[in-house]
Amino acid sequence: MTSPRAPLNPDIAGTDRSLSVAYLTSILPELAAHYKLDVGELLAEAGLPADLLGRVDGMLPLVDVMRLFLVLLNRCDDSGMGFEVGRLVRARSYQVLGYVILASADIGEAIDKLIRFEKLSGNLGRAEAQMEDDVLRLVWHCPLAGEPGRYLVEAAITGWVTFARQLINVPAAPLRVCFRHQKPADIARYEEYFDCPVEFAASFDGLEVSRALLSQPLRDADPGLSGLMEREASQLMADYDSGTNLIAAVRREIYRLLAEGEPTLEQVASRLQMAERTLQGRLRKQGQGFQEVLDGLRRTLAELYLEDQKLSLTDIGLLLGFAEQSSFTRAFRRWFSESPAQYRQRLS
Repeated sequence: MTSPRAPLNPDIAGTDRSLSVAYLTSILPELAAHYKLDVGELLAEAGLPADLLGRVDGMLPLVDVMRLFLVLLNRCDDSGMGFEVGRLVRARSYQVLGYVILASADIGEAIDKLIRFEKLSGNLGRAEAQMEDDVLRLVWHCPLAGEPGRYLVEAAITGWVTFARQLINVPAAPLRVCFRHQKPADIARYEEYFDCPVEFAASFDGLEVSRALLSQPLRDADPGLSGLMEREASQLMADYDSGTNLIAAVRREIYRLLAEGEPTLEQVASRLQMAERTLQGRLRKQGQGFQEVLDGLRRTLAELYLEDQKLSLTDIGLLLGFAEQSSFTRAFRRWFSESPAQYRQRLS
C-alpha cells in the first residue's frame, strides 16, 4: 500500500521552539489560582506529566506548550490571559536568565542580556532592540498566529515590564506598549497596569522606552557577580544549542523515515553520520532516549493528523510508521486513554 503524503515540513517537526519548565513552575500555580482552576487537571487535559512542575530544569517542546496554552484559554475564557501571565513574572521565572539580568549594572545592560540569553528561558520568540533618536524600541517576534500567538506576545511583553519594575527603585513606565492583534473588549486593565498609552492593531509587538531610562542603575547591581553569571549563561547557551540542535535533527530524520515504517536508532545514527552508541550517549546527556524522542514525535503528529479530516485512520497509522492499524490504536490509547476514532469524534 502506498503511504499518504506527510502534510508537515520536517523542519517544523524538528523545531527547537520551547519554554523552560522553570517558567511554568513559577507561573502556572498562581495563574491557576487566579482563574480558580486545578493545576493537576490542566496538566492531565494537556497530556503532560503530573510531576512536570516538580522538575528542576528542562524545556517543554513547542507543541506541548501550545496544547497547554489552548487548554488554559478554553478553561479561563479570557483573551487577556497572556497579560495576566506577564504580571506574575519573577526573577525565578527566567531561572539563569533572570539572575544574569539581576546582576546587570543598569537597564540598558539588562536589555542587552535579555536579547543575548533569551533562549535560556524559552525559545518561543525573539527579542530585538531598535534605537532611534532618544527612543529604544524593544520588539518581540513571535512565529505563532491566532490565540496562542496573542497569549505568547502579551505574556512576553507584560513580563518585561513586570520584571523591570522589580529591578529599579524609581517608578518607571514605557513610553508606549504596542500589540499587533486586535483590541480586546477590556483595555482598562492594560492601560492601568502599563501606565502609558497601549496601542492595539499596531505595526509591531513590543514597547518603547526613553534613552534616559537605559542608564537607570539596578537596585542590586553586582559587577563581580555579573561577570560570573555571564560566563555561566554563555556555557549554558552553548550546551542548549548543542542539545536542541541534536534533538531537532533526530526528530527531522525520524520524521523522514516514518512513512517507510518504524525508524530505528541505527537508521537515524547512519543519517546523522554517527555511531549508534555516540548518538545514544548524546541523547542521554539531554535527558532523553531514542525511543522517548520517537514516541513523543508520534504522539504530537497523531494529534495534528487527526485534525485533518482528509486523512483516514489507516492513513495516519501509516504516516506514523505503524505496520498495522491495531498497533497505532494501542499506542494512541496509551497516550490519550481513548481510541483515535473517539478522539476525532470529540474534536468534531
